Amino acid sequence: MTKTSMTQFVSESIDESLMNMNTCLICEVLEVDMNLYKADVLPLNDPDATPILDVPMVFWQTEQFVIQVPIKKGNIVLVVCSQADIDPLMFGGGKAASRSFSANDALIVGGVHYFTKPLENEHPDDLLLSDKIYKNKIRITPTGEMFMESEENINIISKKDVVIECKNLWLN
Repeated sequence: MTKTSMTQFVSESIDESLMNMNTCLICEVLEVDMNLYKADVLPLNDPDATPILDVPMVFWQTEQFVIQVPIKKGNIVLVVCSQADIDPLMFGGGKAASRSFSANDALIVGGVHYFTKPLENEHPDDLLLSDKIYKNKIRITPTGEMFMESEENINIISKKDVVIECKNLWLN
């Protein structure tokens, strides 16, 4: 084997290996199970792609708290593929397969917003929990002010006391 053909062989082998490695994909959600936090997705960058099934959704959570964003059919999401087999973690044990960066180990990590559909965000510096038209929102400003704004009813439901402590209270 000549040096040129060996170099070409190695280069082609590396290229082929990289083509079979999945890192992240932009996908459309086909079906969703919000009880198990999983979805079936279709990669959008490959016209010949087949759906990736039962992809777990990543969301902010700890042992005590959850921030849930309802993902719906038709949403566009970012999917990453784990460096290692996630089955033992997801299903509670067993032996990990030797696969890496496989679509079998995909995770939905969040929604993707296209530049072609700009949002009119009037609060770009605030921490914000809002609908996409910014009519119903909870926000915290960099100075620490907090606002809860809605064009609909705001309901406070408690089986115990509701306590409001403040310097002044104005009611309209």
